[in-house]
Amino acid sequence: MKVKYTVILTIIMVIGLVFAGCEAEPVPDDTADDPVELDETEQAEAEPDDGYITVTDMAGREVQVPVDVNRVSTLCGCAHRFLVHLDASEMITGVRESEKREPLRSPWNMAMVPEIFEIPVVSGEDAETLIVVEPELMMATQAADGFDFFEHEDLADKVGVPLLILRPYVSFSAHKDNVFESYRILGEAIGREDRADDLVSGIEAIIEDLDARTASIPEEEKPSVYVGGKAWAGSMGLTSTSSMYTAFDFVNAKNVAAEVGEENVFIDSEALLSWDPDYIFLESTGFDQAFEELQSPEFETLSAVQDNNIYRIHPKIWTNTNHETVLVNAYYIGSVIYPGQFADIDFIETADQIYTLFLGKTVLEDMIEMQGNYERVAVE
Repeated sequence: MKVKYTVILTIIMVIGLVFAGCEAEPVPDDTADDPVELDETEQAEAEPDDGYITVTDMAGREVQVPVDVNRVSTLCGCAHRFLVHLDASEMITGVRESEKREPLRSPWNMAMVPEIFEIPVVSGEDAETLIVVEPELMMATQAADGFDFFEHEDLADKVGVPLLILRPYVSFSAHKDNVFESYRILGEAIGREDRADDLVSGIEAIIEDLDARTASIPEEEKPSVYVGGKAWAGSMGLTSTSSMYTAFDFVNAKNVAAEVGEENVFIDSEALLSWDPDYIFLESTGFDQAFEELQSPEFETLSAVQDNNIYRIHPKIWTNTNHETVLVNAYYIGSVIYPGQFADIDFIETADQIYTLFLGKTVLEDMIEMQGNYERVAVE
């Protein structure tokens, strides 16, 4: 409408000049200076609110986000790691009580010590606790397919702030593009685009390095592997495993449980005996239970037990996927099953570099203190 209005004025001026050149008497225009009346829709289009940007989230929603976001509330525990990874931990307005309960178990909250203990406790299900901390943006993430966000949207409406929906999913290897998109969308919303791009580029370089070291190994030369004690919804025992164990995928390992086709699954002990893996890796959160089960006479014939090829690693999942730990695990597993391909790798140095990429500092020492060392363990 502004353009049309300017054009009209220009035409009127030109006509006036033509008439003046013909020595015609100027015709007074009583309406030339009157404001153009716009309806509400036209007014909104003519005068956009520069205080907001439009961000399309992973649910396909166009979300109006304040240009300068400084306070973000999350509606699920796994979402906080994305703010920490984007070097925006100072924006976190509140955490769930479990996320600051000692001992801390996830890399992201270890990296926030001591600040995390000063952050207010909120509930992702209680609008009142969120209103008190005055967020400017809310975000929700979900790791499962087929999940709807109706309750999250309703809660955001009650709080009165925009909601950003991300879908990173659990399987980092199968859905890494979703993880990358989550970083980029959030980065756009909170003004951390450059950090998101640098983080994604760094992760891609790590994944490419892992693949380059292992992709050309013939299938018949690959040892078979199994992960037990895999955490999900808490600590689990020996028969808790995954067909899509990301650290295995990134080093092209031969996962004996792949045939099951599920992210989180309990198998029968007969299946483990039938698969008879060459190597068994036990996640530390379920290590004690899994290792005790493994020492049962039932499993004494397993090749991994006979050859002392049992190893402790850190958990893939603790309040959703620990992306940095997945990559650390991949280098450790690769060095165990393909020692020649990883002979140049200093594991401690590499782990420190990975944690620093994600968190701005290493938390390996804290992780080892909490989760135990990466090590080979003998079954007696």
